[in-house]
Amino acid sequence: MKKSFLLVMAALSIVSCGPKDSAVVNVEVPGAAGKEIVLSKLQVNQIKVVDTLKLDSKGAVKYNVSVAEDMPDFYYLSYNRKRLASMLLKGGDKVNVSVDTLGGDLKIEGSEESVKLAEIEAKVHQFTAKFDSLSYELVSAVEANESEKVDKLQHELGRHFIAYKRAAVADIMKNPYSFTNVTLLYQQLNENLPLFGDMTDVAYFKRVADSLQTVYPNSVYVRSLKDEVAKKENMLALSNRLKAAEELAYPELSLPDTKSEVHKLSSLLGKPFILIFWTSTVAQQKMFNHDLKELYKKYNPKGLEIYQVSADVDKASWATIVKEQELPWINVCDGFGAQSTALHTYGVSTLPAMFIFDKAGTIVAKNIFDKAALDRELAKLSY
Repeated sequence: MKKSFLLVMAALSIVSCGPKDSAVVNVEVPGAAGKEIVLSKLQVNQIKVVDTLKLDSKGAVKYNVSVAEDMPDFYYLSYNRKRLASMLLKGGDKVNVSVDTLGGDLKIEGSEESVKLAEIEAKVHQFTAKFDSLSYELVSAVEANESEKVDKLQHELGRHFIAYKRAAVADIMKNPYSFTNVTLLYQQLNENLPLFGDMTDVAYFKRVADSLQTVYPNSVYVRSLKDEVAKKENMLALSNRLKAAEELAYPELSLPDTKSEVHKLSSLLGKPFILIFWTSTVAQQKMFNHDLKELYKKYNPKGLEIYQVSADVDKASWATIVKEQELPWINVCDGFGAQSTALHTYGVSTLPAMFIFDKAGTIVAKNIFDKAALDRELAKLSY
């Protein structure tokens, strides 16, 4: 019985530590017999040494890398601080690497992703060499004040960049489940020029993240990509709002009132108005409405309007307060509370919050909750 138990445990041990949890790397570095090479691993945003490998008398070494099948990782081989090879490994891979001491004559077999990574790095090297050469020529032409040559080189640089980016996009589309797409997305052509640096490039980040999520849901790189997508989408949304702000003079709001009728903030353009954010659940803010009603009665005949946004979640309760207080201006609420896009659009983190706009849509004052002071500010407006 004891013997059977031990056999079962041994079998389980083989399964749990089987080939799907590790990759075998065979390395040959001609001319480096008896020397040491370094195996490093990329950990999202930094490279850490995994081990130092001693080459035998033939310049060869075999090493088992601990890596899960569903969580690929980037590994690097270096000699005398010179990178010899990059590998993209996952559990089950059996990789053969042959390279000289300068990183030349590289041959990789047994890992489809590592082979593809090597191809990408070769293309990057070829592109950057030409790009740097053209950039050097451009600087020289600018210094020599050769305007025609400057125009020609600028055009050639732009054409070279676009052609390379299109090829990278085509590669992403052709191989949606390849982990090398992470490398493609984060290519930095120089310290100030990422390949996918435009705001609209978030579409490519999202496509790669969604595709890899289906194959490698546990990967830390996929999680980082998802976070990156969220940040870029927020930046794009902010950019779009700012563009709208340039056209409208202020960011647009479009929210429903107590009868579900939608009111746009842009409908007030051409009139001075108050934009106020509040909640009907705070007694002091409800009391301030009485001061607002008196000032509205005084200045509305001259043209003043109020657009009041509630941050309440309970829309029924909010609507009841609006009706009971007989608030005569535009009152709107989307029911999302602190998650309302209206609050985020205007950067509101505390309530109440107030913005006073002139007829041109320019903010002239903020957060004046003293009745007398607000009266003086409204009197200054041109009606």
